[in-house]
Amino acid sequence: MRRLPLILTLLVLTLFGSGHAAPAPVDVPAQLRTAQELVSTSLREYARGDREAAFRTARSAYLDHFEYAEPPLRVLNPDLILEMEYRFADLRNGMQAGAPLTDLQRIAGDIGGSLRTAEAIVSGTGVLAPALAATGGFTILFREGLEAALLIAAILAYLASSRNGRLRAGVWWGAAAAALATALTWVVATYLIRLAPVSQELLSAVTSLIAVAVLFSLSFWLLQQGDRKRSAEFMRARLGRAVQSGSLTAIGLATFTSIYREGLETVLFYQALAVASGPVLNYMYLGLGVAVLALCAVFALLFRFGRRLPTARLFPLLVGVTAAFAVAFIGNGVRAFQEAGWLPVTNLYGVLPPINPNVSALTGLHPTVETLVAQLLLLLVYLAGWLMVRARTRPHSGVRA
Repeated sequence: MRRLPLILTLLVLTLFGSGHAAPAPVDVPAQLRTAQELVSTSLREYARGDREAAFRTARSAYLDHFEYAEPPLRVLNPDLILEMEYRFADLRNGMQAGAPLTDLQRIAGDIGGSLRTAEAIVSGTGVLAPALAATGGFTILFREGLEAALLIAAILAYLASSRNGRLRAGVWWGAAAAALATALTWVVATYLIRLAPVSQELLSAVTSLIAVAVLFSLSFWLLQQGDRKRSAEFMRARLGRAVQSGSLTAIGLATFTSIYREGLETVLFYQALAVASGPVLNYMYLGLGVAVLALCAVFALLFRFGRRLPTARLFPLLVGVTAAFAVAFIGNGVRAFQEAGWLPVTNLYGVLPPINPNVSALTGLHPTVETLVAQLLLLLVYLAGWLMVRARTRPHSGVRA
């Protein structure tokens, strides 16, 4: 007990006895973002042939910014810090040795992924990011699964109308084969992406832009009743040929190709969403699990009540969500190209309010002019397309003869 006053005295002297002011707190997320921008800048300088400037910029990214963010991160995830130290060193050494630009882009892409992970660690997940990841996980599978359910129902209805019920087994075999092929496609795609000889940033960019193109076409396909009718007519023609052959294999193959297209789209969308989800990836899988349960209910109701089930009312909502994902993915795609050094960066840090990095990844809202312009342009295209579709589908006014 006698030592207590001495300990208190030393504590007071430590806190207040020094004549120096306490160091200002470090804005760790800001330091990590600045380090990322400098890494991207160094790649562009290297691509222009200015290796000395590229080396100095890469060194500044580490020494002047990342090192200031190290102390709290070293406590939270020391392995990540050690890994990033090696990667920064590889980037600087590669620039000094005159390594190929593609090799440096791969290293920079790994650094960018680690910096985003570090920013997510210090920022936390919050509530909005898990909610967005779960919503995405649910919506993608539910939309594609609902489309597959409607296709199966249409095929079965066609067989019933043509009095070829004996071929129903081929429909179920084709659907099961399509589900298995989709699962295998997911495994193979995940494996190949991990082994790809290019940077994760470039893979993320390409995957995101492909997903945008598919989502864009899907959005307007869902809105245009005429295209749906043409698709249905094409499917009936294929089924007609398969039914005429009287072969279970032909019916199964027709079902397989119709359903697997939906599965292939699902794999593509989930690959892009998985990259965006990052630390909240488990919430994406949670949404996926809920979608499986919801689809089981939809399947049961659909095959119990058939056409009386108002599934068409779901499509306008699904179109809106699909468009939102396309806007998010194009923002992430442009940002990934920036981090790989393929596109310029015009920062808006300090101009726009900060966004949680997990939310930013899931919405595609990054504080650069290029990403926001790309998202705005896509929104304008969606708006123009929606107005055109609405004008075409609006009933014409007039007096009947």
